[in-house]
Amino acid sequence: MLSLVRPADVVLEINLGAIQANFQTVSTQVGPQVKVAAVIKSDAYGLGLVDIAKALIDAGCDLLFVANLDEALLLRSSRIGVAIAVFRDEFDRYGRWYRSHRLIPVVNNCGELHAINIADKAQTYFLNVETGFSRFGLSCDDVRRRYLLRTFEKHRPSIVLSHLACSEHFGDATNKLQRDRFQAVYDLLNPTRGSLAASAGVWLGKSYHFDMVRVGSALYGINNARVQPNPLQSVVKLRAKILDVHNVPRGEAVGYGATFRTVRNSRVAIAGIGYKHGLPWTCANNISVRIAGHSAPLIGRICMEYIMIDITDVPEVVCGPGTFVELLGKDFTVDDLAAAAGISPQEALTRLGAGCTRQYLNASFPSAASLTNRAV
Repeated sequence: MLSLVRPADVVLEINLGAIQANFQTVSTQVGPQVKVAAVIKSDAYGLGLVDIAKALIDAGCDLLFVANLDEALLLRSSRIGVAIAVFRDEFDRYGRWYRSHRLIPVVNNCGELHAINIADKAQTYFLNVETGFSRFGLSCDDVRRRYLLRTFEKHRPSIVLSHLACSEHFGDATNKLQRDRFQAVYDLLNPTRGSLAASAGVWLGKSYHFDMVRVGSALYGINNARVQPNPLQSVVKLRAKILDVHNVPRGEAVGYGATFRTVRNSRVAIAGIGYKHGLPWTCANNISVRIAGHSAPLIGRICMEYIMIDITDVPEVVCGPGTFVELLGKDFTVDDLAAAAGISPQEALTRLGAGCTRQYLNASFPSAASLTNRAV
């Protein structure tokens, strides 16, 4: 099959040094007595599982959480040797894969716990306890019943964890309720470590840190706790190439549905990014791009592969075909994009990472993506 390799029209730049700096920021926030584990599920929030894992290991991280066995096995095949915990893939069904590749299951139900308990060989595992999120995990009552039945005497969990539902809202009473429920289980089982807080929970205070925090969003520059001043570095820049420029008379429609009409004779640029690449459709007529220090608004609906930009007020010398415009950067972050689009920043980042050509900055090792980079 023939394919034409050409420069990408859309580039998502990922600053590995910024990810490492954010890891150190969280480590400083929680202090030396609290372990910081990295959550790199869903292809490291769309930014590239293997490259992000290597950067975090270089920063001192020695425990990675992934979504499933597929991600864990990819890391092992890439010679990632640190501890890897798998959020969900049934241990009772895939136990031999966990054992042969030295992977740690997160036990989410009584069936998996039973499989751990009847195993001949000791198996390191983490126990997920449901404290008020209503997703996965043994209920607090289930844990107490198993404790009274001496289920944990043979194989104790090395880490007990739970997940906060409202950690982004500092004053929400649900946080304290979940903390108190978790504390009761923690005191009962006396594990090596307890872990309740993820990224936003880091800023709820020391009583939520226990012995370990699991950080995902904050590593990638997402300030979902809305801490000010923002302690996190921006991780991504998003650039798209101008493919064409044309003049549009006053009063003409731009794009599907004629949601925008020019109010003056205008110059309109067409850039090669659209919802195919993960740019939220709801950004239409709602955000601007930066071109050589100038701001220019998106106009009309976002197309599958293109956007239209009003560049009437931008000097022609800096915005011709072939010029890249910046959609995300230091001045307009993924948090800002998500707010404008009415979605979560995690959703925005994951979709952009999956849809755009990725380039890595400040890498201290050969980038896997540089060998497999795809043209858009």
